[in-house]
Amino acid sequence: MKRLTIRVGGLHTIDADLPAFKPTHVIGILDPTMPEPGGYSHLGPETDRILLRYIDREVEREHSPLPEHVETKLAAIERAIAALDRAPVRLFVHCHAGASRSTATAYLALVRQYGPAEAEAAFAELLRITNKPWPNRRVIEFGDALMGGQGRLLKPLDLYREANANRLPAMLRVHRIRALRDPGYAERMGMKKSWTVAERTKR
Repeated sequence: MKRLTIRVGGLHTIDADLPAFKPTHVIGILDPTMPEPGGYSHLGPETDRILLRYIDREVEREHSPLPEHVETKLAAIERAIAALDRAPVRLFVHCHAGASRSTATAYLALVRQYGPAEAEAAFAELLRITNKPWPNRRVIEFGDALMGGQGRLLKPLDLYREANANRLPAMLRVHRIRALRDPGYAERMGMKKSWTVAERTKR
């Protein structure tokens, strides 16, 4: 079976990732006020790309991910899979840090190919192609409902989070340290108040 080649990135690597990977399809997720990445200049008019805007939150608040965001992603994934009949497909997914919104999207793309019944295998593949991901659970919850997963997409994610409870705070701490050393890095990443565990989870 033909499969998508998937790469996940963030704004700190996108300028190098796009010309190196040469994606045929791009799904980007940014905060509502974040400018479009300059790296998009490497994309040709033939690239199938979408740019969604919502904040990396896992509770229902202003600018949180919504079902329609996930519906749009799944439609883009369907187009990418359909294109496999014509040529190899390279799907590039990015958000700000390449850790949460983008890895949730990549997981959905993998589940679409493996099938919801094989969500554990899809999640294992996500761990192979990404570095210490922390997929946004709200996005996966919507995806599970839209794909008829009956909770199967959430099971490996929840087990992973339970086993790696300190991973998100550690990732955020690394980015904050880099931002303190390099203000330009903070600007490129769009770092602000929302880069905290509390902001992602408080109601």
